[in-house]
Amino acid sequence: MPLFLKGKRVLVTGASGFIGSHVAERLVAAGARVAVMVRQDSDLWRLEDFKDRLSLCRGDLRVQQDVENCVGTVRPEYVFHMGAYGVDSRHTDPVQAVSTNVLGMVFLVKSLLQAGCKKLINVGSCMEYGNKDIQVKEDAHLEPFNIYGSSKAAGSIIAHQLAAEHGLPVVTLRAFGVFGEREGCHKFFPHIILSILQGKEVKLTGCEQYRDYCYVDNLVDAIFLAAGNEECQNDIFNVGSGTIRPLRDYVEMVYQRMDSPVKPQYGAIPYRPVEFWRPWPDTEKIRATLQWKPRISLEEGLDRTIDWYKRNLDKYLGTKR
Repeated sequence: MPLFLKGKRVLVTGASGFIGSHVAERLVAAGARVAVMVRQDSDLWRLEDFKDRLSLCRGDLRVQQDVENCVGTVRPEYVFHMGAYGVDSRHTDPVQAVSTNVLGMVFLVKSLLQAGCKKLINVGSCMEYGNKDIQVKEDAHLEPFNIYGSSKAAGSIIAHQLAAEHGLPVVTLRAFGVFGEREGCHKFFPHIILSILQGKEVKLTGCEQYRDYCYVDNLVDAIFLAAGNEECQNDIFNVGSGTIRPLRDYVEMVYQRMDSPVKPQYGAIPYRPVEFWRPWPDTEKIRATLQWKPRISLEEGLDRTIDWYKRNLDKYLGTKR
């Protein structure tokens, strides 16, 4: 529990999303004074259980005045930045990606410099690295292969440059595979779990790609360790278990827990023209610097996730969540 944030003014961007909602929930539980920046059209269903303990700041990262108004009103001591375009692989508009992930970051950092913010925690992505044949360290050359990865990489580079130039501590956490409760139905684990729960066919690629999946609470732990470590002023950390498995292994783990008579249809979906084959994080730096390691195992995380979707299936029926 990030008790050092009790009573602190904090701002969360992207709070209506999967990871952002978990960060906001943990902040509320810690007694922080939590404001969330959300667009006018944002679906706030992920925040329902604790929305009355949040301050809503309506605005769009793509609009400089919105960002300045929100930061000026909240005057946050800490900012947790998860607002992004392109997390959903169906969202590929380069203009939207650059407007949100690059210009939005510039607007945010510029506003924070004027507001006296103590630290910015930026959640990045393994997509910034692109495809690598070896385990990836934080200083690896960035070779993104899609607009999400390239715009996130550009936003992170600019954030660190501006922050270092003006003395604002910023930490970027490059998350690899993350799963857990409240994830979107188009994502890997929810697609399988929700399909099984509804008796639908589970159509997949050949699932020969490798992934490092880490339960969402472990990423949230890393986020708050980075926020609370005063020695981390301008750092980048990989977040993952450090172990990769073929996607088929994860599929079989879900099926073992759900005892479904309907078997997955491997190969029913073609691989993407540019497939992400082997994102493999080196996690030595975060383990050594922040003494972080996954607190919740893959197995326990899967049990929690499956149980949550069973209890909350109604939230996904008839929607594109």
